[in-house]
Amino acid sequence: HELDKIYAKAKNPSQPPVSLHGQLIWREFFYTTAAQVPNFGTMAGNRICLQIPWYKNSEHLQRWRNGETGFPWIDAIMTQLQKEGWIHHLARHSVACFLTRGDLWISWEEGLKVFEELLLDADHSLNAGNWMWLSASAFFHQYFR
Repeated sequence: HELDKIYAKAKNPSQPPVSLHGQLIWREFFYTTAAQVPNFGTMAGNRICLQIPWYKNSEHLQRWRNGETGFPWIDAIMTQLQKEGWIHHLARHSVACFLTRGDLWISWEEGLKVFEELLLDADHSLNAGNWMWLSASAFFHQYFR
């Protein structure tokens, strides 16, 4: 409980869900869910995942993966991912939304594959859970805030 000691010393520490405590809670939530939901990393056979008729466009997917979409922010993020194997969590949100519900309407499963290949800190349960969340396929179904 060293983390509690650190928080006790801090002025105005952040609170869940954005705090480190909150992030640990999300991690455990996705681990627990993945252990209890068959086919957690796929859409088919996954009882908590909406069955969305995503587009299948290999050219757009490849351009997204290679950082060649023509959208500078998205391209910069994907270029960094290719070169460094890491991107900030808000950048991960941006490229996930762009691939899925934002612009390309391509399945989160494709993004999951790319992240698992390229991220140095890839974790299947967190990766799958966050892709479902950000694509509004599971956990969160409101497309616009």
